[in-house]
Amino acid sequence: MTPKEELLSLLVLSQLPGIGPILGKTLIRHFGSANAAINANKSSFLASPVSNEKIYNHLVNQKEQLWKKAETEWLFCQKYNIQILSFYQEEYPIRLKQLVDAPLLLFFKGKTTLNAPRTLAIIGTRKPRPESLELTQQIIQDLKNLGVQIISGLAYGIDISAHRNSLQNQLSTIGVLAHGLDTIYPTNHRQTAQEMVNQNSGLLTEMIHRTKLHPDLFPRRNRIVAGLSDAVLVVESKNTGGSMSTAQIARSYDREVFAIPGSPFFGYNTGTNALIKRNVAHLIESADDIIHWMKWNPEKSSTIDAKNLNSGEINGFFDLNSVQHPQKKQKSLFEILNPVEEEILNLLANQAKHIDELLILSQIPIHQLTLSLLELELKGLIKTMPGKYFSRA
Repeated sequence: MTPKEELLSLLVLSQLPGIGPILGKTLIRHFGSANAAINANKSSFLASPVSNEKIYNHLVNQKEQLWKKAETEWLFCQKYNIQILSFYQEEYPIRLKQLVDAPLLLFFKGKTTLNAPRTLAIIGTRKPRPESLELTQQIIQDLKNLGVQIISGLAYGIDISAHRNSLQNQLSTIGVLAHGLDTIYPTNHRQTAQEMVNQNSGLLTEMIHRTKLHPDLFPRRNRIVAGLSDAVLVVESKNTGGSMSTAQIARSYDREVFAIPGSPFFGYNTGTNALIKRNVAHLIESADDIIHWMKWNPEKSSTIDAKNLNSGEINGFFDLNSVQHPQKKQKSLFEILNPVEEEILNLLANQAKHIDELLILSQIPIHQLTLSLLELELKGLIKTMPGKYFSRA
């Protein structure tokens, strides 16, 4: 089996309905490679941890089409100088590699490392106030000499401001996309995206080209923004939306979360104030606060060494059964909850659970799970515990 064949096999596996990053890596760990997984016979496949006849039948019936689709993607990336990064490779972002839901594959176009020594996500509303844009500019300018790589989602408002100010201050910046690299959304940001590719920056996505833009893809994008970052700064946000989702995902990944406070008399600060009030985020007023919390010493700025990092078991897998759970807590009264929130509370009825255990038991997509956990915490029904555990409040 050649490296190209394994890469194409990973592309097939990543596009197989019913197989996400967690189950995909489970299959690879079981069979030893993606190529072996997609070529397993029925009895072997059904004897694996992913014992699902529907998934197997789809793989068998659609394998030829999926393989052709994988070859098309490989040729597209070759033509446009796009790197396909599998989670096997050293170039794959080491911060993401530690996470259970890290993508099997990433697509990157740019001229910078994805393992910068310091990374900060800067996110916020798509319709910021002028003061928020000014503060974003000042924070990035004050971080210039620390070599911090700025991560964001190339969206309107705070996101694009973070990217543009990073370019102006010669800081590397990564735009994480919710679609393939054959397009840019919003289209108004194409010039900035091109500047990022040409300078010491780049564009990153887990989506193949020709992926149709869909609202469900943005939360998936947000988890990569959080996972790439040492810390996430929410500049301005209401109580709901992508920034709040990203903040909760970041917290579940044990990242630092920062938020800038605002007047309670205006609705555009409700999200950032809530993050601070619930101890999800540290209160930040300037870059100095970020530097203080992150202990960013100007002398320490070497690229992360993926070879020497002890990542434990492959790709962040660990035995949930070996973790000691805290004692059960008294139940809280239910508020008006949606079905997902009710399911989470039921799973937490008897004892605290790790977020990965909730993910496996509920089969709720990670972006929806983290957002629901945040909503439940803001309602005072659950509390976050050290080590990504959650319990009834």
